[in-house]
Amino acid sequence: MNSKTFQAARTQLEQLIHNNVEGKGKQEMLSLVKDMATAMEAEQDIADSALRIGYAKRRTPLARVQDFILGEATVA
Repeated sequence: MNSKTFQAARTQLEQLIHNNVEGKGKQEMLSLVKDMATAMEAEQDIADSALRIGYAKRRTPLARVQDFILGEATVA
């Protein structure tokens, strides 16, 4: 699920909670949605960092020479 899809689903869920839940349960549910969004964003940041690190490692001069001379294919 990409970020835009997740945010759209989150907005819809929050609207459903606002329109259909009353009392203390509403705040608890909205808090859970907020926690879920925070966790999803943290996972996305970790994945993005790992991809950037992997790309940087593959772009070092040594990695490029190994790929060219030895034919070692690195997988992202």
